[in-house]
Amino acid sequence: MSAANKGDAGCAIVTGAAGGIGLAAARQLASQGFSVFLVDRDEAGLQTALESVKAGGANATSCVADVTSTEQVNAAVKAAAEWGRINALVNVAGGSGPKRVRDIEGIDDTDWDFVIDLNLKSVFLFCRAVVPHMRAQRYGRIVNTSSSYSRGRKGPVTTQGTRLAYAAAKAGIIGFGAQLSKDLADCGITVNTVVPALTLGEPGSRIRSRFENLPDAARNAVLSELPMGRPAEAYEVAAAIGFLASESASHVSGIALPVDGAL
Repeated sequence: MSAANKGDAGCAIVTGAAGGIGLAAARQLASQGFSVFLVDRDEAGLQTALESVKAGGANATSCVADVTSTEQVNAAVKAAAEWGRINALVNVAGGSGPKRVRDIEGIDDTDWDFVIDLNLKSVFLFCRAVVPHMRAQRYGRIVNTSSSYSRGRKGPVTTQGTRLAYAAAKAGIIGFGAQLSKDLADCGITVNTVVPALTLGEPGSRIRSRFENLPDAARNAVLSELPMGRPAEAYEVAAAIGFLASESASHVSGIALPVDGAL
């Protein structure tokens, strides 16, 4: 594919781009002049997301990939590099898994590995594949996505699945970003982490559906913990991602930025 008609900001890879924060981030980056390379394993959802981003006039393409597979991640990054200069990587792919578990005794090895791989290993794999490209050009913006649940949460499991594994993975992302930022500080590459609380994507998206389907008492209990009395909308988190991915954030690196409404 020709790079002749790409935006001036270069190519931004966004994982987990089929919906929620990932889709909102793709739209935000497109509005900043990036050509957006959307990655997700949900082929149908990814196609819909791609059409949505392109409908706004953006230059965008997509790649179906399992973000926990070394081979598929490397192939996706290779395709992105052939499409355009990779100036930004936004790791959003993640999730707490479909199995709602509160007690450690109820977590088996498969549950644990699934959540850790989806959240933490995927960040490692994409960063490892992208950094050589950024190092060679001495420029890059990496933005990873953690969660306020990295600090733990009391009470029943609500919108989370395997909560303990999810908290561990999201805390790991913060530590990973803190170290990688120092390792790459002399290469013109910044590494930052956004730390949102409960965030709702577009209608029908996974977390919004989980939240809206909670019993009234459970939903109200969640809202009572939020100082602003409401969850974030995905575009609000995407705005922070957009700044960290921009040239203006050239001296911001190694931070874990709460986007949580004063939680």
